[in-house]
Amino acid sequence: MTTNTATAPEQLSRTPALTLVARRRVDPVWAACSILASLLILVAAFLPLWKLELVAPQYPKGLFITAYGYQMTGDITEVNGLNHYVGLKPLEPNSIVELKLFPFGVAAILGVLLVGAFKFRTRRQRALSVLAALSLPLFMLADLQYWLYDYGHDINPEAALTIEPFTPKVLGNTRVMNFHSVTTVTTGFWLLVLAVALVALGPWLARFTKESWSNTGTKAVGGAVLVVFAFLLSSLGTPETVAAASSITETIARAAPGDTILIPPGTYREQLVITKRVTLVGEKAPIIDGGRKGDVVVIAAEGVTLRGFVIQGSGTEVTAEPAAIRVTAPGATIENNRIRDSLYGVVLMESGGHRVVGNSIESILEFPQERRGHSLYLHSSSNNVIEDNTLTDAKDGMFLSFSEHNSIRRNTITRVRYAIHFMYAVDNDIAGNTMVDNVTGAVLMYSTGARFIDNEISHNRSVASGYGLMLKDVDDVEIRGNLIHHNRLGIAMEGSPFTPGAFVTIRDNLVGYNRTAVGMFTTTDVTFTGNTFTGNLRQVDAVAGSVEHKNRWSLDGRGNYWDDYEGYDANGDGIGDLAYRYQGAYDALVEDNPALRAFDYTPARMALDLAAKWFPVYRPEPRAIDLYPLMTPTMSLANEGGNGRRLAGGALTAGLLLLPASAFWLSVAGPRRRWAAC
Repeated sequence: MTTNTATAPEQLSRTPALTLVARRRVDPVWAACSILASLLILVAAFLPLWKLELVAPQYPKGLFITAYGYQMTGDITEVNGLNHYVGLKPLEPNSIVELKLFPFGVAAILGVLLVGAFKFRTRRQRALSVLAALSLPLFMLADLQYWLYDYGHDINPEAALTIEPFTPKVLGNTRVMNFHSVTTVTTGFWLLVLAVALVALGPWLARFTKESWSNTGTKAVGGAVLVVFAFLLSSLGTPETVAAASSITETIARAAPGDTILIPPGTYREQLVITKRVTLVGEKAPIIDGGRKGDVVVIAAEGVTLRGFVIQGSGTEVTAEPAAIRVTAPGATIENNRIRDSLYGVVLMESGGHRVVGNSIESILEFPQERRGHSLYLHSSSNNVIEDNTLTDAKDGMFLSFSEHNSIRRNTITRVRYAIHFMYAVDNDIAGNTMVDNVTGAVLMYSTGARFIDNEISHNRSVASGYGLMLKDVDDVEIRGNLIHHNRLGIAMEGSPFTPGAFVTIRDNLVGYNRTAVGMFTTTDVTFTGNTFTGNLRQVDAVAGSVEHKNRWSLDGRGNYWDDYEGYDANGDGIGDLAYRYQGAYDALVEDNPALRAFDYTPARMALDLAAKWFPVYRPEPRAIDLYPLMTPTMSLANEGGNGRRLAGGALTAGLLLLPASAFWLSVAGPRRRWAAC
């Protein structure tokens, strides 16, 4: 038996060779992880890393800026325009040093990873690769946050709108006045994070998997499958109703689209931006308080419902138009909320198909009326249903501009400037609303196709205006079945209709107990039929020039009821046999001598009008000629629900005032009859 035994010199000569081979051996797992991480970083270098979305009143659909490692793209020009408005410095990507250095930084990190894939064997050496990969996403976030801090604190004090210094968040939501920004990382950033995970955890995870497989084998695979299956089942069983967290914002964030979220009672001091389709329901009227900063609730997703809340504390800067609720996406439902202490109530901005029902809205009571905002403000918003709301103590109750096909019904509006205000609005229905104790009731301007039906407009008595209904340059308007009473001026009109061939029809309304029933400029061409004019101090007032020629006071043989008509109906057909002529001798004198208005409510006025009838020495041109005056009223306040008490008080007051006038009438009429007999 022979044994091959190497001598000592031979063993010594072979040992260095074995050691050299061991030192040059490459860890294939580590090398693979490093190379794959390098590829991920290389791909991420050409993808967007960070995105900013900015929502502003001027841009309700949002402005977007996307940051790559080497450039910035998006709505930079528009954002710079807003920045100039509030005194922030403009964004100038070409002057950002980090964007220019980014390619060199990526090249250096790739060099470290690729060299380390074959050279780094100890933990300390490999930690250098991990730090190199980690430096890119960490430095990016830190540098962005520093840049945003400097951006929010370098403010021009001479800007049109002054704001306090602020720090935008590099990740998350930031609100400044009426501006709202959302910042997120994007695909490229997540690839950088995955690259860090590969070099930091890849080799360990590979060893753990190999050892686990050798120990458990198929059992481990079966357990993993069960875990994944259970997770899928749990995700499919997500409940439709989500319980609330301490913050409504957090609750919305964890809800799925279509969920109903129940908010318990309490005060939530936060500003909401709703970006998914959810239904928010308040239990026992929880309060959402915006802390006097910008909008309180912004609805930026389609089909959102907001029901049963008290919403208060919007910003107060008039130029920013902050609101309790601002809607920029279609199909919202806002119902049964109480809105208070907010400059604007509900703003529907360039979106439509909403339901605003059963809300109570008031502005900031400590502000004078001219500084408040509107209760409901619609701009370029169409096909909405606005019903059963109570609007008080604001600038305008409803202000509609460039809005079409809206249904406005059964709302109560009081203590505002204009109850309903139209500007360039088309084909809107206004029905069954109550407008009481305002500076002016309804003002329709530069609009077309309004149907104003069955509304009550009363007790608008401002010395400056005090109109019940004001029509200015409107076309194709129907005014029907309304109660217009106890105003300084019942109906005021100018330039209506505005377009040749268009119409304005005023039919079957009660216009009563106003200081003046109808006031018109020479530019009106209106048809009146079936209206009841009763209890007015003056029936028709010519605001400027002659108004008797163009306007029509009857239609198809049916005129209006005038309580001062003195004709008769011999054939009993309900139509007076003599034309009604309203001349207004006293009115004509007052136009030339305004000081005579001191005699408005005295027997002297009645005596002057009677004298003009009996003695043709002074007989002004008639203001209105109704060829077919009605003998009986078509409407009365006594038959309308909700007006009985007010009517009874008015009748008692009128009776007391008419006693001395009646005595004067008898004293004058008696001698006149005797003269006639002679």
